Amino acid sequence: MKFKTILYMISFMSLMFINTPLFAQGSNYDIIYKELTKDQRELLQKEREVMKANRKAFKATLSNDQLVILSDKTISKSQIRKRLMVSFSSTQKELVKNQQLSIRKTRDNFRKTLTGDQRKMLKERIDKIRKSKDRGELKGGGRELSLKDGKKRRNRTN
Repeated sequence: MKFKTILYMISFMSLMFINTPLFAQGSNYDIIYKELTKDQRELLQKEREVMKANRKAFKATLSNDQLVILSDKTISKSQIRKRLMVSFSSTQKELVKNQQLSIRKTRDNFRKTLTGDQRKMLKERIDKIRKSKDRGELKGGGRELSLKDGKKRRNRTN
């Protein structure tokens, strides 16, 4: 009987630990999404679909050499990005530029639809995130103020 109870307890606890991150990840987004009007939700949904279609069209234009660059795990993401940007054709550059412009237009259109209360709520959420203590600070502390130009710089520990 004890073995059965322990087994149930372990399975229950493991289910709780597995599902907790799933619920935690979507909670802030769901709260904000519920505050939006139907028109705002439709606007965001349409833009998501357009972005997916643009992404799919862009991926279709990638050459084998570019796919090799993307799959290379030995270099950093910034180096991958630099190599890809150099290898882009003019049509690929145009697709990227159009996607960026589309995103900017979507942001502007969405901002125009926000009410004062929605703006206030979004600002509070963003401020709360920015002020939280556990924002993934770097090992060895945060940033130090540079003496020569007054800008904050990361501590480099190698």
